[in-house]
Amino acid sequence: MIRTRLHTTLAILLTALTLSSVQAKLISYTFPAEFPTSETYQVHIGDQPLQAYQTKKGAFLSFGMTAPAELTVTYKTPPKEVIIRPLSAGVTATLSGNTCTFTLPRPMNLSVEADGDLANPLFVFANPELTKVPSKTDPKVKYFEAGKIHNVGEIILKDDETLYIEGGAVVRGVVRARNAKNVAVRGAGIIDGSTRKHKINMLVFRECENVLLENVFILDSFGWTIHLSGSEKIKLSNTRVLAWRPNCDGLDIEYSKNVHADGCFWQTTDDCVAVKAIYPPALTGIPFEEMIDPETLGKHPVKRIVGDVVGDILITNSVLSNAKGQTFEIGFELRIDKVSGVTFRNCDVIHGGVGFSIHNGDRAIIENMLLDDIRVEHSNRLIDFTLGLSIYSDDCPGHYRRSNPKRKTVPKQHRPVQANNVYQWFVPADQDLKKFEANRGLIRNITIRNMKVATTPRHNSIFSGYSPHHNISNITLEGLEIAGKKILTAKDSGIYLKHVTDIQFLSGK
Repeated sequence: MIRTRLHTTLAILLTALTLSSVQAKLISYTFPAEFPTSETYQVHIGDQPLQAYQTKKGAFLSFGMTAPAELTVTYKTPPKEVIIRPLSAGVTATLSGNTCTFTLPRPMNLSVEADGDLANPLFVFANPELTKVPSKTDPKVKYFEAGKIHNVGEIILKDDETLYIEGGAVVRGVVRARNAKNVAVRGAGIIDGSTRKHKINMLVFRECENVLLENVFILDSFGWTIHLSGSEKIKLSNTRVLAWRPNCDGLDIEYSKNVHADGCFWQTTDDCVAVKAIYPPALTGIPFEEMIDPETLGKHPVKRIVGDVVGDILITNSVLSNAKGQTFEIGFELRIDKVSGVTFRNCDVIHGGVGFSIHNGDRAIIENMLLDDIRVEHSNRLIDFTLGLSIYSDDCPGHYRRSNPKRKTVPKQHRPVQANNVYQWFVPADQDLKKFEANRGLIRNITIRNMKVATTPRHNSIFSGYSPHHNISNITLEGLEIAGKKILTAKDSGIYLKHVTDIQFLSGK
């Protein structure tokens, strides 16, 4: 009798512990009832349902987890194949009828693609358990609770202030910080731009120092998503961007330095990450609204600061995907003497127009760039390093300049022979080459190491300088592999070379 009761008690305790363990795996967020739900995907973690939400680019899951978790996704019709990207995450799907099952070993950001459907994939944004949650009553915290859509218009952050968005909260508005120190945007909630009709950059940090973006999810920006302008000491951690409208760059590091993005996920139509230099700190006389509008960027001339340098930029452990832009770019606008010290390490490109580009249309010297331990699953063109006169250049003929609302298309005779977008460049006539040479820069000291490309890009890579004196030099490609083949010469992958010196291919490990 005593033994039976003991066994019963132990069984109850074991069941309770098991249930507690299962529940501990999932931290569900309470989303607003009116937020659009997906009719394509039905999802469970264990026996617990998890709602998928719908956007124009795909559906998404957003939740927290504290231990490995098994997800079951049910489709309306049985898929033939489900690929979970990035492949390096090692998460594979098991199919049974109209369901697929896979295990998340840890918090991560994934794209779940059934039968190659990129119009409506399922994005999985699994967050760690969030710590150091600020108090709702702290006067330095702008706190937005879950389960609501908050129409805020504009949020302005000042010194030592935090914008905190609970998982499940939806904040509709833009974020601005100017001349601010020690500001943060945190929490696993959503900053939603879907209702905006006017193109303007979404999160702008102008002349700021010590900025943290952590775990936030930014949806449907119209204009650049995150714009760092004349700022320094910036940290992005587990920041996600899902966007598809014009100029929806994920992260623009503009005239900024000491920036580290780690564990982020960018799915955009335009560039995922771009490094630019347009407006230096302490600049006066230019309306702020024109400095943060993609249509007017570069409209105003800026006085040269001789010897000015930006750099110390590090992108690590992140996933990038886009439709037709660059997944990672330095350029176009580079109104600075030097960009130095840019590193891109241990990242995955799952879909890309161009994998990696340097578009130097101004006077800058671009040097000391490292692409290290990169996996590219698909890219239309792997590399485009071009130096020349572009429609974004200060000295571009006015009727072709990007900032001219009445601009004309560059005529065929002035387009380059090789370019990812021939309409973005203006090639002077031979007799005018020297006329524009003074404002051209250099590209030098670039290392690409341990880059594995799963499929052969549709278009060849480009290394193209402007002239023998404004050229591309000291390029090392070590351990470059495309579709299982080691690339040991330019001919091996049909790389286009013009005004390039000191390029070497090494076999690597």
